[in-house]
Amino acid sequence: MDHPTDRTAFALRKLLVPAIILAISAGVYLVLVGTKPQLGTTPKEPVPVAVRAMTVNPTTISLSVTSEGNVQPKIETKLVSQVAGEVVSISPNLASGGEFKQGDVLLRLDPRDYEIALARAQANRKRMQAEKRYADEEAARIRSLYADELASVAELQNIERLQSVAQAAADDAAAAVDRAKIDLARTAFVAPYNGRVRDEAVDLGQFIPKGATMATLYDIDRLEVRLPLADAQLAYLNPNFAQTGLADDTPANVTLTANYAGSTQMWDAKLLRTEGDIATKSRFLHLIVEVSQTVNDNGVRLPVGLFVDAKIEGRSVDNLVSVPRTALRPDNAVMVIDEASRLHFRPVSIFKLSDQTALISDGLATGERISISPLQFVVEGMPVTVIE
Repeated sequence: MDHPTDRTAFALRKLLVPAIILAISAGVYLVLVGTKPQLGTTPKEPVPVAVRAMTVNPTTISLSVTSEGNVQPKIETKLVSQVAGEVVSISPNLASGGEFKQGDVLLRLDPRDYEIALARAQANRKRMQAEKRYADEEAARIRSLYADELASVAELQNIERLQSVAQAAADDAAAAVDRAKIDLARTAFVAPYNGRVRDEAVDLGQFIPKGATMATLYDIDRLEVRLPLADAQLAYLNPNFAQTGLADDTPANVTLTANYAGSTQMWDAKLLRTEGDIATKSRFLHLIVEVSQTVNDNGVRLPVGLFVDAKIEGRSVDNLVSVPRTALRPDNAVMVIDEASRLHFRPVSIFKLSDQTALISDGLATGERISISPLQFVVEGMPVTVIE
């Protein structure tokens, strides 16, 4: 049987344990509250961002435009026979890809028929010349008799008519000789320029009719490149050329570049003209560039058909600022750095953009500094540290 005193002690313990736990919890809370850090009333200064900068210095800049195209011959010729005959000789250079010099005989037709025709024409000319001399002598005799009233008017008129007929016959015979000489000369096909053979279709012993095409030749000393250009880019070229489409007395220089035979090669050229028409869909026109240096300083001849990059000399423009593309922000703005090394948005006028640079024509003053670092996040007034 439990003692009353034990029951009283047990009841006291049940009351004291929760009270002690509550007191301990309150003490811990007060300690935590007492040690809680106090929030400052002044925000911390943002850490400056490191940027690269450049100083604005407007200058005169010579513009240029770039394009690309294939080299093509300025002159390409179909070798067409103007007389008929059998092929009796062919130059070894008259083959696809063959190279020849101006004046080289590329092909000969059998000349014998034309030599005979020339001999006959020359013989006929001699006969007609003799007939004319006889008519002239007879006309002189009749005129003398007529002066002495020993010949009638009818006789005088008749001899003068015969004299005119003899003159015409002599002229016709002389023309026939010239024609026979031309036909004989046409049996030899002489190269009109330094060139190469694009293709040929003729064999030794083959009979060639008049008007037959035997080969296609092209000039290797006069080459052109046809370059597409957006019409807006004409503004960067010489104003006269942009207006007329024709080069003046000093055509713009063009540099042609290509990777050829395992190395980078360059050739000089001149801008001649535009083709005039603008493509309605692409808004592109085509420039015609004439190659002035078909063999470059390395001794490499510019081959027809080569794909080349072209850099065309443009006009000069004053007071332009050239900046890296990384300096541009959206909506044609840059970040100007003030004396306190803080960034400020500044709208500018872009004159010309390229892959690496932008030319600014308005919005910046000489001596100002702008950030050229490609920052992702920028706010007005943001502090920066300039890296020199």
